[in-house]
Amino acid sequence: MTVRLDALRAEYLAGLRTFLEHGDEAALTYAYELGRRALNDGLGLLDMAAIHRAALDALVLGVALDERQRFMEAVTAFFNELLAPFEMSIEGYRAALTASEERFELAVRGATAGLWDWRPQTDEVYFSPHFKRIMGYEDDELPNERQALLNAIHPDDFGRVTEALQTHLERRTTYDVEYRVRTKAGEFRWVQSRGQALWRDAGEAYRMVGWIVDITDRKRDEEALRVSREELRRLSAHIQHIREEEKARIARELHDDLGQQLTALKMAASLLEYQGNEVPSSTPPTDALNGMYALIDQLLDSVRRIAADLHPAMLDDLGLIPAIDALIDEFSARYRMRVVRHIDVHAITFNRECRIEVFRMVQEALTNVARHSGATEVVFEMVRDDPHCIVRIADNGRGAAHNDRPGRHSFGLLGMRERAALLGGEIRISTSPGSGFALTAILPLTAVEARDELSELSESSKPARSATSRRDD
Repeated sequence: MTVRLDALRAEYLAGLRTFLEHGDEAALTYAYELGRRALNDGLGLLDMAAIHRAALDALVLGVALDERQRFMEAVTAFFNELLAPFEMSIEGYRAALTASEERFELAVRGATAGLWDWRPQTDEVYFSPHFKRIMGYEDDELPNERQALLNAIHPDDFGRVTEALQTHLERRTTYDVEYRVRTKAGEFRWVQSRGQALWRDAGEAYRMVGWIVDITDRKRDEEALRVSREELRRLSAHIQHIREEEKARIARELHDDLGQQLTALKMAASLLEYQGNEVPSSTPPTDALNGMYALIDQLLDSVRRIAADLHPAMLDDLGLIPAIDALIDEFSARYRMRVVRHIDVHAITFNRECRIEVFRMVQEALTNVARHSGATEVVFEMVRDDPHCIVRIADNGRGAAHNDRPGRHSFGLLGMRERAALLGGEIRISTSPGSGFALTAILPLTAVEARDELSELSESSKPARSATSRRDD
């Protein structure tokens, strides 16, 4: 550095002397180049002032008194040219700083994240306006004080947040933590906070900046997804269990019912054959044959019943409405329960794809009424309410405390929700203790209504929609 200063000092003195003697532009250009070179070499304004002072000391003694005014004007002009590169550099820094500050201000204003800036040594902190809006405050309502944020953190999350911050400052690990904050309205919202500290050479953090984003909706969706997966897992296990129970039930019926009846039929046939071949019998053959025919009829009834339990043939042969009518008739007779029906018989032509889903939903709803309600009357409705098909089963039983989320063992409700979801619909429940239980399936007509040319033609040829039918059982 000293060598460069000495060389620059000598060049400056020679250039200034030339300018004083000739006063031409070339000398001023030379001064500018000296200043630019000094700036590139890392010299500062104090270095330039020292060089200028040394040149004055060398030249001023030889100047006559009447020339000193012109001399001072000339050396000032030369020195200003030397400083021109420094002035331009300073202006450039100022412009760049101003532009950077403007960009930061725009970023703060337009950011979807809330920015924060913390000085650990003084505990000074800055919260951006959006940071405060996330917490429900206007810019002037929440003070830029770190304690204001600490007081808002949920007590269950406070220890985790402070531990993550301390670990980041001490071990320089990533600071990324999710926690709940109390808003101005008093509710808690989830935020994700990330930050990065700046450390001095001694390892002391002197500044930390970061941001927070509101992740409440994401957390709510994650929880809903977790609950849904848990429900599906339990429902799948229940379905597997029910499948095995159904297999066991069918095996018992085949063995105990069909097996016994076939055994009795075989014995009757053997007895008839024995009586016909060996010994005259007092029982007329006609009576024996009638007994066998009765056994065969029982066999046919058993086969039909087992087949109907597996899949109601009436669904395919006659359609959804007759199948539901038959289901309600059987339910009313078995459980001695009055059923009031409101069915728009001709309002909807159901397609084949939806029949089993709707039938099973009604079947499960009626089964729940019989098992849990203690009701004496049920109202069943199936109506068209564009753009939906509404299926409602309501009883006058004991009801229950309303809960949008089915219990751990409410597999029937879970199954109905899944069937409704397959059709793009939903299940709604209305109940309270002592006020009965109402289950409503809201299904889009686009998913349940037949849309082929034949059904559209038959619909267009029908008269105005028939009045709602009502039948009491």
